[in-house]
Amino acid sequence: MSESLPTAESARARLRAAQKSESDALSAVTAALRVRDRARERLDRAETALGEAQVALVQVSGLARAERLLGEPVGALRQKSREAGLRRSQLG
Repeated sequence: MSESLPTAESARARLRAAQKSESDALSAVTAALRVRDRARERLDRAETALGEAQVALVQVSGLARAERLLGEPVGALRQKSREAGLRRSQLG
């Protein structure tokens, strides 16, 4: 019986080490997910600001001029403008 104790203790130690490694890895994944979520939120805010700025340019310059200035397809600018509530007469 005494001969099996060191083996049992070493097995428990290996199990504890494996559980700690797994816990550390899971914590790293969770932290990375939080970082990714914050980055996505910042990107979403930036995309919103960009769209609003593009729509403002369409209002000021018209679709054709905004397309030339931005290099954006006129269809994409038209869609953003309509989604922002601009009427056809405001698209220039």
